[in-house]
Amino acid sequence: MKTSRLIELVRQSVRRNRLDFVLSSIGIAIGIGTLIFFTALGVGVRTTVLEKIFVITQIEVVKPSFDVGGFQTEGLFGGKKLNDRLVTQLQRIPGVAGVYPRMRLTFPSSVRGGKEILGKDMVTELIADGIPAELVTLEEGADHEFKDWEAISCEADSACPQSYSCVEGTCQGNTCDSDAECEGGTYCEASAKICAMPIPVIISPSLLEIYNGSIQTAMGGARGALSKLPKLSESALIGFQMEGVFGRSFLGSSKSAKLNTRKMRLVGFSDKALGLGVTMPLGYVERLNAEIGGEESSQEFHSILVEATSNDEVANIALEVTEGLGYALSSKYQNAERAGLLILLITLIFNLVSFIFLAIAAINIMHTFMMIILERKRELALMRAVGATRASIRGLVLGEAILLGFAGALAGIVLSLSVSAFVDYALGAWVRPFPYKPESLFVYEWWMFALALAVSLFFCALGALLPAIRASRIEPAQALAGH
Repeated sequence: MKTSRLIELVRQSVRRNRLDFVLSSIGIAIGIGTLIFFTALGVGVRTTVLEKIFVITQIEVVKPSFDVGGFQTEGLFGGKKLNDRLVTQLQRIPGVAGVYPRMRLTFPSSVRGGKEILGKDMVTELIADGIPAELVTLEEGADHEFKDWEAISCEADSACPQSYSCVEGTCQGNTCDSDAECEGGTYCEASAKICAMPIPVIISPSLLEIYNGSIQTAMGGARGALSKLPKLSESALIGFQMEGVFGRSFLGSSKSAKLNTRKMRLVGFSDKALGLGVTMPLGYVERLNAEIGGEESSQEFHSILVEATSNDEVANIALEVTEGLGYALSSKYQNAERAGLLILLITLIFNLVSFIFLAIAAINIMHTFMMIILERKRELALMRAVGATRASIRGLVLGEAILLGFAGALAGIVLSLSVSAFVDYALGAWVRPFPYKPESLFVYEWWMFALALAVSLFFCALGALLPAIRASRIEPAQALAGH
């Protein structure tokens, strides 16, 4: 039978039994809809968790430690070092896109400020670390910059900020006696009597959520002005200034008894910042450690971020770091692996439910085709009697199933996209902002639509296979005789 004739017969058959086909396609549409919906949801959640929260492409290298009698030790003689030599070794690992050392303050510090927001200044412990400025990308158009203002190379004063001059190739603050002599956002640093830009710092978005969700709520039952703490937004805090006291805190003072008081300015929120504390450009931490903690404390990093060129390279880099170089990875990487595995398992479970829907739909399709073939038994027998082959009869039934598969896949995709759009709308309209809240929970990729079509065609063909075989075995003489 010619292909064009076969297609025409399929079209006529579907038209005559449209109600049966519509009812049969409902199960396929629901199965395909749930399959693609949960697959897109799994990919979307995985993308948010692994690329925004854990940043799986960035693994953090730390010193290996051992549990000895309930205490953690780094081994004899201080164990392995995180220094410039290791940075060079890490840069040579295939698949590494960048290596960024991280250093913490090595002496007690505190921070004072908040009168503009809280009504009075608060003093608290300061936990801070430093990372390379190029690791942080602030929102485009931001007025403030995350950069080391004390390490700007120059050839002339025009290359320096206001109230700075180019001295021996580096921008240095002009001498001053008061803030009035300093311009361009600088202030007169009391100890050095020079104009200086406040130290730019960033904080994690989760800190703001902790304040709004816990501290602000809990302080509602406090006495005095603190009972009226406002809820804050990121835009309200950008540009907020505080005073850092480096070398002294509630817990104690530095060994050297040196003290340095500097202004700090919040310039943005970033997932690269400490989970609890502030993060500043690495150069500030190195200089403060050398000045207050001692030169030795500025020679070694506390961890090193290694950025991979892609997710596929992460496992190989992790293996080279741990097995090849003998260093350890932070618990954040291990948590990311667990989170990724958990998301994958949940997605597979929901996909399994989708396949159960499709299997039930295939059984329903088989039942529908059996009934249709029974009703068309004389028609099929007549076709066989005028020359139609058994293969043509099977092709006719399977052609109808393929058409049903196309329709079911299309309906399932539309159903999935519609439900996804509603969920995203509900997320944006009814769920209050939280750290790392995505604009969409779903990530649709082309292969998901191809998978939906292939699965739909497979289950429809599977459901129609047995009826097609039975239809092809109809004996014309017996069927036309009414047997």
